[in-house]
Amino acid sequence: MYSPFHKFPAKKSATRKKNTSTKGRNSPKKHQPDRSPGERRSIQTLASAPLQPAKTSSTSAHARRNPQRHKNRKTTSLKAYRRKRLRLLRVFFVLCAAILLGFSLKWMAASGFTTLYARLRADVLQVTEKSRPLPFTQDAYLALTREIELYLQKQPGTFGVAGSDLVTGAQFGWQAHESFSAAQTLALPITVNLYSEIANGQLSAQTLVHVQSVDKQAGPGFIGGLPDGTPLSVTELARAALVDHDIVAINMLIRKLDPSEINSFMNSVGSHETLATPRLITPYDLTLYLSYLYSMNQAHPKTVAPLMQDLLQVAQANRIAGGLPSESKIEQVTGDWPNEFHDAAIFWIHQHPIALAICSEGVDEREASRVESHIARLVAQFVSQQ
Repeated sequence: MYSPFHKFPAKKSATRKKNTSTKGRNSPKKHQPDRSPGERRSIQTLASAPLQPAKTSSTSAHARRNPQRHKNRKTTSLKAYRRKRLRLLRVFFVLCAAILLGFSLKWMAASGFTTLYARLRADVLQVTEKSRPLPFTQDAYLALTREIELYLQKQPGTFGVAGSDLVTGAQFGWQAHESFSAAQTLALPITVNLYSEIANGQLSAQTLVHVQSVDKQAGPGFIGGLPDGTPLSVTELARAALVDHDIVAINMLIRKLDPSEINSFMNSVGSHETLATPRLITPYDLTLYLSYLYSMNQAHPKTVAPLMQDLLQVAQANRIAGGLPSESKIEQVTGDWPNEFHDAAIFWIHQHPIALAICSEGVDEREASRVESHIARLVAQFVSQQ
């Protein structure tokens, strides 16, 4: 029998807890369609069954749950890949460098080191060539002048040094115009003047000069012991003046050539000194006479040959010659006075002629010889490096 209570469900009890949800209170109630008992049982069965996770990939699920962490993982993987690639590149380059180094060492061990050194040295010289002065010029000899000056400033006594390059005319030295007692070096300008007149035909090499009492003077040499009137040729007198330091031979040549003629010759060469007493000389003057002698020998080798031979016989191995190589050819004249020692010479270093004159005062012979040898060594080293 139909009852109206079947159409409408019973009202909820007033004591039941009210739903305080804002959603339930504000949202409109939806009409639930009527279901059959079988449908309701199916729904209840599904509701009571445990929930099964959705079949999705773990990566996608993880990305949905934590997208920032997934992004960091991708960045870390890229960095690791790049580090690995960089490490491989490093290993590759190290292997290449090791192989190249091995081949280089093998090449240098054979003959490459000498070749490499020669090439590097040539490159360095080529780079510095523009700033380096030309060899044997006046600018090049400035370095030698400074070296000589620094050395002599530390030595006792007074020294004067003059040098001349007989090929280029460049000069060097220190206190070259300092005046010293001429001593036996006076024989150099006198004999050069003598052979200049012989070369010009003004005088014969066989001209005789007789010994006179006015010429005799105490000093080294043997001619002073000869009787008056003994004839000697001018070439014999020149040899005695240079090799034996014979003061009487010097006086006889001065008398024969005339003092005014010798003074004129000395001044024409460039010297400001004369035969006036006291007889003085400078290192620069000595190099002037040597330079003139070198030029005269080039023009008249046969005529001047005896004079050059006399200069070769001046044996002073412990002075300028002591600083030169043993095979060096040296033509020199020396002069000694109490506490004064002078040496002037022409020598060749690698076929390059140099005129050098060194005068000293206030030193003993041992100190003078040591200084002369050292300066000659400096000059020889300089010429060898040009």
